[in-house]
Amino acid sequence: MTTPPNRGHPASWNPPPSSNTDGLPPQQSYQSYPPAQAPYGYYQQSYHHQPAPPPRQYPLHLPYQQQFSTAPVWPGAPPLSNAAVPPPVQIHANPPATPRQYQPAAAPSPTTQTRPAAPPDIAHILVGLGETYLEAAYKNGPILATGSDEEKEAYHSLVAAGLRLLETALLYRLQPRIEALVRLLYATVLFEETDNLSEAEDVLAKGVMLASRNNLAEIKYSMQHLQARIAFTFGPKMALKQLDKCLGEAETLDIPTWIYNFRFLRFTMLNEPSASHDPHAAIMTLQKITSYALDRRDNAIAAMSNLMEAMITLLQGSEGIDNAQRAIAQVASTLNSGVAIPPQLEVLLLMLDISCSIMAGQSSASELKVKRLHAMLDQEQRWTSWSQDGVFDIPINPSRPGRPTEHIKLRWLNKDDVFTLGYFLSGLCKYQRNVEEGGKGERFMTEGLKTIDRFDFPKTIPTSLTAAQSRLEWKTHLKICMRIYQIFMLCVRADWDGALRGFPDLQNLLSTLPSNPPTLYNLLNYLQAVILHGTNDLSGALKLYQSLFTSLPETSDLSLASRLSSILILRLHDPIGAEGLLKSIEDICTRHRNENIRAAYITIKATERAHPSSHNAYGVSSATGETQLVKTKNYLSLALNCAGKVGNQQLTWIILSFMCDRFFKGVVSEQAEKSAKAAYQNAKKGRDSLWALMGGEMYADCLARKGGHSEAEHQRQINQEFRIKVFDNLTRHIPKQEIPLQQALPQPSQSQQGYMAGQEYGKTPGQGPQIQGGNSSFNQQHIQYQDYRPPPGYYH
Repeated sequence: MTTPPNRGHPASWNPPPSSNTDGLPPQQSYQSYPPAQAPYGYYQQSYHHQPAPPPRQYPLHLPYQQQFSTAPVWPGAPPLSNAAVPPPVQIHANPPATPRQYQPAAAPSPTTQTRPAAPPDIAHILVGLGETYLEAAYKNGPILATGSDEEKEAYHSLVAAGLRLLETALLYRLQPRIEALVRLLYATVLFEETDNLSEAEDVLAKGVMLASRNNLAEIKYSMQHLQARIAFTFGPKMALKQLDKCLGEAETLDIPTWIYNFRFLRFTMLNEPSASHDPHAAIMTLQKITSYALDRRDNAIAAMSNLMEAMITLLQGSEGIDNAQRAIAQVASTLNSGVAIPPQLEVLLLMLDISCSIMAGQSSASELKVKRLHAMLDQEQRWTSWSQDGVFDIPINPSRPGRPTEHIKLRWLNKDDVFTLGYFLSGLCKYQRNVEEGGKGERFMTEGLKTIDRFDFPKTIPTSLTAAQSRLEWKTHLKICMRIYQIFMLCVRADWDGALRGFPDLQNLLSTLPSNPPTLYNLLNYLQAVILHGTNDLSGALKLYQSLFTSLPETSDLSLASRLSSILILRLHDPIGAEGLLKSIEDICTRHRNENIRAAYITIKATERAHPSSHNAYGVSSATGETQLVKTKNYLSLALNCAGKVGNQQLTWIILSFMCDRFFKGVVSEQAEKSAKAAYQNAKKGRDSLWALMGGEMYADCLARKGGHSEAEHQRQINQEFRIKVFDNLTRHIPKQEIPLQQALPQPSQSQQGYMAGQEYGKTPGQGPQIQGGNSSFNQQHIQYQDYRPPPGYYH
């Protein structure tokens, strides 16, 4: 996914979040590597130098600038002495105004001959020293994201020393190409490591003029690329205008490499959360790249552009699924025609396809695609060309025949990051069947969290502290997403104690981020509302639900889920308001792209009950009983089919319980018994105590009505364990002295305790340990549990 952009600048592109929070894979980090930029050590060569101009006063405005009188304490760093780096004012050598005159050497002796020593090449020595200091700093960059302040201070000292040396070297007269490269390196470090962006702009402006005079096109465009990124921090509109000018020049000269670079940078700027944020214009830019790449038969570039378009459209939620699938289909057709693309793009293609299926609620299709992903990641030959830092090349056909193939370098995920995302997507695919398959979805999430903590950025790859901190932020972002969905899985199987224990840790983890991403913040609020709703804090849950659907777009998945959950609470206290809220989202939900949203809406619609406003003056419902019964039956049948289609087991047992209560209450028949038993067994299999209790009570009533009193008593004894758990959960927010049902729910008898303990541990009744109730007052009363009945509509 990607390292996020450094310091918020558009040096790389990546989304947000994420509804990934809806299960989306991370976006590909785009970074242009100027072909003309030389690696460290390139300038450590011998050149003839010319006299330097007089020194000037040019202080470096680093926030952490210091006077370096002693060597840095960084392990393995080159010595920094006063001779190499004197104080800023006296840092430059002061050569004579005229070339040095050398006296003729004395006549050699008959036995030996000596040559005069060549004058030192001061400018190139300074450049080499500057590169050495920067290399020493970046060598330890990957481990500094979590390092101490002293270690970071040593890093800053090395970077400051390297910048001073490069600045001093620019005061000497260098060859045009060498000077242009030094200016590019100096401005890049200023942009990434300091706040001196105005100085970086001045250095680049002089470098662009120098490169133009000497026909250094590659270095010139690299500088203009960096100029646009720096200008974006001051004003997006100015940066886009400057970028369009550079793009027009590259198109006039027909330089495809820089046409792609500038257009991808334009897409990044338009997609950044700033004043220039324009998703439609960003998609149009990608479509222009695709069209231009197909005309030139750069199929890999066209595939990458289509995949980026799919990611952007998926950020729109369920509304963007169709457009994303269309872009994915174009890449799939390219692969089917025999065109080869880099393995990184193949993995990204499959991950995006899985994300589309998850967001559409197609659990069966997503599971099949996840199996393909597992098979793909198990292919060892796929990782032979996968670099440790995630950088890969995309080939570009030459602009003229006979020229060599060019490449664009991109950075995405390394091998460990890909496996972590694979665990995350696998867990999301098993979300609905987590309980049915023995917690397989939770195990995938747990393994993914272990992978995040176990693997880090390779220590052997030099990187800046800013890049290391950005990567740490991305890892924290992904860890929060995985923890959120892991707690959601606990809520589905009614493990409210585990959810309450894990939520504070999740809040602490979110507080470590520099800022609260809106997507994660909203998803965390929804999770908190669900936990409060499930533990009977209805007023707190309703406030959170209302804050979400009033602040989010009406068509977003999170907004609709919040409205549907609010309806369940409002039906108890404000049935008219609940009905109005349900009608307000009817058109959206019935046409929604996510099958889970449609199934939830139909279920709530099917369980709608008549309220006083729907009765006439004589107290008779405005709709006939037969008509209402038929409508309810049709809705329940449709809801059951939708729940089965998306594999939502929780909705299935809820619907079965309501159908049994609605149509078979008080009926003595084999069908009524089967319906109640199915509702009970499905809820028990789903480990939902509340609905297992509801189904078990209906099943016991059916057995008692047909004359099976012993079987009914046996079932009621089983229900007692569920009743205790439900009561303890629903009264956890109520002070014990205020619980009205405290005297009505005693502790089970000794024989009942033994029976339930045996059921829990797989033993015969009476062999297990005794189960203690949640309140000490349970020992004071001996009223039978089956005598207590909740008020009508309590569990709804």
